[in-house]
Formats: sequence, C-alpha cells, structure tokens
Amino acid sequence: MKKIFILVIFLSGIKLMSAQNTDTLIFCDYKIIPLNYRTGNTVAGEFSGIEYAGEPGKYFILPQCDSLPHYYLFDIKMRKNQICWTIDSIIYINAKSFDGESIRRNPVTGEIFLTEELKRISYLKKINKSGKPETVTASDGMQKFNRGWEGSAFSPDGKYMFISLERSRDKTATHILKYNMQTGQSDTLKYNLDLLPNDTYLDNGITEILCINDSSLLVCERAWQKSINHTSVRIYKALINTNTNKIAKKLIFDFDNLYFNVDNVEGMTFNADRSKIIFVTDNNNNKHQQTQIICFKTN
Repeated sequence: MKKIFILVIFLSGIKLMSAQNTDTLIFCDYKIIPLNYRTGNTVAGEFSGIEYAGEPGKYFILPQCDSLPHYYLFDIKMRKNQICWTIDSIIYINAKSFDGESIRRNPVTGEIFLTEELKRISYLKKINKSGKPETVTASDGMQKFNRGWEGSAFSPDGKYMFISLERSRDKTATHILKYNMQTGQSDTLKYNLDLLPNDTYLDNGITEILCINDSSLLVCERAWQKSINHTSVRIYKALINTNTNKIAKKLIFDFDNLYFNVDNVEGMTFNADRSKIIFVTDNNNNKHQQTQIICFKTN
C-alpha cells in the first residue's frame, strides 16, 4: 500500500509539472452567452477579465461597465467535454464608476486586484474590506491612447505581479511590468509585438497574460484587422531572461485554426490544477459580436 501511495504522489507531480510547462493548447469546447443575458439588475457581457476564484469550478469574471461596477462569481465546469456554466452571484465594487480590464486573486492572501484603464493612464487597484478599490500603483503615461494596462498575473508565490501594457507609443513594442508587491519596486520588460500584414491601424496589442513561473508567461496578442474584418488572436509563451530582463517568445496557438470565429478575447485564467485555460471575450455590447467562454487543455 505504501508503494502505491508513493506512485500516486509521483504521478500527480508529473501532471502538475506538465501543466506548469504549458507548451501546447488543445481545444475543448466553447459556449456563447446570449446577447443581453440578464442576471439581477445587470447584463452579462463585455467581459474583460476572468480569474480562478480559489475553489474548483469557481471563477470571477469582470465586465466593463461605466456605472454600477461589479464582477461575477461564475460556476464553470466541463461535463462530457462540454462547458457548463451558471452565474452564482454578483459582487459589487464600491465605486461610482470603474473601467476594469483585468481581475486577479493573490494566491497567498486571497485579496482581489484589478487593473483600471483610462484614456491616458492606468492603475493597479486592490479591493479593500469594504469593497472599495484602492490604488496600488499607476502607469508611467507611456501608453498609446486608450491602450493601457489590460493584463495582469501573479507569480505563484504572490510576491510579484506582472502587468502588461496593451500598446505603447512605440510602433513595434510594448512592455510588461514586474512589480514587487512587498517593496513597490518594479522592472520594465520590453515585449516585441507581432506586426500583422493587415493590421493597418497598428491595433495589435497584449490583452491578457498568465504567469507560469517567475521566468515564463503566457501572453495573448489580439488585433482587430479592420481592412479584412477579422480578429486575430494568438497565444505566446514568453521566456524572461532574469539577468537581462529581455523576453524571447514562441507561438503556441493561433485562434485562426479553430472552426469558429473567435471574438474579442480579453481574459484568460488557469483552472484549479492548471490543466486547463479558460478564455472570455468582450462583445462590446454589440449585437454583431459574441460573449464567448472558450476552454483549452494545457500540455
């Protein structure tokens, strides 16, 4: 019996290590939340962020809303390789307005952090005990107009938060901030964006990131290619050289390879054991777009 117990631990360790490598994404399923789907006094749509809520199958989803700021607690599970979702509750943010982009839960303390993107500056904010967002730090003002802090991710030990700028004033690159939650000090990591042939407005940018470990991230690049009426979404593994702070990246999935048209991907999160990644899209409150929940296995 002791040998079997050791074997189970060993195999579990292999699964966890595999999930932490995250070199491949394998499509599972997707679901569409109907347009104008109402719950309570809210319309569930315009999703800009999703985060594992600390309990298997439970996720926080952050919508963009000018008034009555809030986020949802969703139940999302896979049954017979199909996504099943329900909305458990609405959690209100104690603010008159809030333009949220990313939502993250500190894996150690359980505290909730949000990024807020304004036209010329962005903020990282922590939700206090009364539900009010308190500013932790602000961007340096180098963001392209309305292309601020869209993505964020905690390191597994909760000591660092990586914050990604959707697009800087630089035409070919943006940056990712590595912020020390204890000291408030930060390092700026340059990230080179893809230059897409039909991206005539240079709209490609980072919409969300996930942290695999202190030296590797998953990065979602997304562009609206107006000239061909197409949304490009690609997922990269970004490898950080901790000595030089330079980033090398490799493509691990192109959403163009799916059998359906993916919409405006803005949020992604690991599940409880990091064996899956769940994406959500922002329909911009537009009847011609979709609010999608998309699930992949990791390998």
